[in-house]
Amino acid sequence: MKPTAVFPRVAKDIFFVQLMWTGGFLGIMLIVNIVKLIIAGIKGNEAEGFFSSIFVAGNIYMLIIGILAIYFLPHFVGNGVTRKDYFIGTVLASIGLSIIIPIITLLVSVLERLILNMLDITLKGQTINEVDVDAAVIGDIVQSIIISPYVDPQSNLFLAISVLSLNLLVIYLIGWLISSSFYRFDIVVGIGFILIGLNLKMLKDTFLRISLDLPIPGWYTKLDFLPISFSLIGILLIILISIWIIRLLTKKVAIKM
Repeated sequence: MKPTAVFPRVAKDIFFVQLMWTGGFLGIMLIVNIVKLIIAGIKGNEAEGFFSSIFVAGNIYMLIIGILAIYFLPHFVGNGVTRKDYFIGTVLASIGLSIIIPIITLLVSVLERLILNMLDITLKGQTINEVDVDAAVIGDIVQSIIISPYVDPQSNLFLAISVLSLNLLVIYLIGWLISSSFYRFDIVVGIGFILIGLNLKMLKDTFLRISLDLPIPGWYTKLDFLPISFSLIGILLIILISIWIIRLLTKKVAIKM
């Protein structure tokens, strides 16, 4: 009899654990946003919407839980789960989170907009994509970490969700990649993988900006000649390369109990 695959259960367990974390994160962000809306309403200012708030803060959140993903490994291996099942399960869980977060964010944003329209409060026009392409090196690094290509859900709903989902998935994988390198190797190698992760994100953002016809900040401005078709392939390759490297790092790693 063919043994039952274990990775679906691993994916479900990791997904629901991280979904509970995500519920806390989204709840805190919702409270913060409500307070900001109340203050903006009192002062008669424009308010920042929930979608754009999650768009920025979500990158930091997904990086953190991506880093924490490696610490599921000793738990599952200690309970007889193979490294391969852990790997596949975590990949599936990361995809699930990157899909569910934008959907929840959108639903809250729709409700938010309905309430603000009744209260006659205007949402602030987003300037996330208005970056300084001539920024200095430090500015490049900051922009590459915080700023990703943004699409307003009011202009293109499906594209906005897709872009947010893609951003969240890649930053999760980068966090997982970095923590896997520190788990397997020493701090020097880990720092090297931080640089690799940073460049992978910058490349992803560059390719995505090309496909969305947006200005390109950072170290890869000279790639603006690439066609849209190539940029989309480039994004897919970045995802696949990240997953492949993580698999190599976790395939035969010694477990630290």
